[in-house]
Amino acid sequence: MGITKEIINTCCFTGHRPNAFPWSDDKEDSRCMKLLSALEDAINTAISDGVTHFICGNALGVDTWAAEIVLKKKETDPAIKLEIALPFEGHNKLSPEACAVQEKADLVHVVTTIPYHVRAYHERNQYMVDHSGIVIAVYDERSGKKGGTFNTIQYAQMKGREVIQIPWMDYVE
Repeated sequence: MGITKEIINTCCFTGHRPNAFPWSDDKEDSRCMKLLSALEDAINTAISDGVTHFICGNALGVDTWAAEIVLKKKETDPAIKLEIALPFEGHNKLSPEACAVQEKADLVHVVTTIPYHVRAYHERNQYMVDHSGIVIAVYDERSGKKGGTFNTIQYAQMKGREVIQIPWMDYVE
């Protein structure tokens, strides 16, 4: 797939689930608040650069946090669109946070018909990168070069996508 105007104007997210962070899912923790501020700054930069379409994988943690920020931006800028890319039907259907984001999205795209399986997440991540010009990654190499976020960054770089990396360990006191 070549880089089209739609891809240039689209950004996706990759990052860890809450259990990877010392603050877990406590968004009131000062360290998490600093990370969320950095994530919002990266989203604002993407919007300033012409991005109007954001794709989130709807996992808990970074995906949900990013989607919530995008939805906040959407309130004042109706040109902004949020797409949820589900790895499989029913992903996170028992999570109130994920469901709330999904209900407010402009589009929900189920990437695979594979039931719960690691490959479904991999295909979802590739879909997001393939349809985005920019990838905002909450990732820190100091935490280890492994996992879905690391693989998504590697795939994005291989595809020639811009990767904006937010090194989350900078926010650990």
